[in-house]
Amino acid sequence: MKHYIEPREGTPIQSKMQLPEKLRELRVNSGYTQQQVADVLDCSRSTYTYYETGKSSPDLPTLVMLAKIFNVSIAELLEEEKSSTMVRDSGRSLPRKKTVSHIYDLNPDELSLISYYRVLSEKEKEEILAHVRELRHGEKSKTDGAK
Repeated sequence: MKHYIEPREGTPIQSKMQLPEKLRELRVNSGYTQQQVADVLDCSRSTYTYYETGKSSPDLPTLVMLAKIFNVSIAELLEEEKSSTMVRDSGRSLPRKKTVSHIYDLNPDELSLISYYRVLSEKEKEEILAHVRELRHGEKSKTDGAK
């Protein structure tokens, strides 16, 4: 649900980016599809779509995962930003710092993992993906069990 506050007369209207819009922007800028993000979150695509449309909101563990997926802090994910690409600093306009990395901007460990994955047979790739899903599911089960 979006809340809009009527500006006082003479006050410039500044659009603030809400979580649903920010999720969509982060996903698109990172190069992910809704299905890819949903798969990592272990939810349906429609559930993730609801996050992007504002029909529902992710819980805290899901927000933590989204921040990791998009390589941003939870604070950056939740803060409302002016939708401008410029920020003000002591009266000067400065370009906004890029905080989102594209899915292809990988750190050395990620690059190594991708390189190894690419040389595997199709059967080995399927086994690796199944194992990663099991690991992710096991991690989620541990978290759920701790509640």
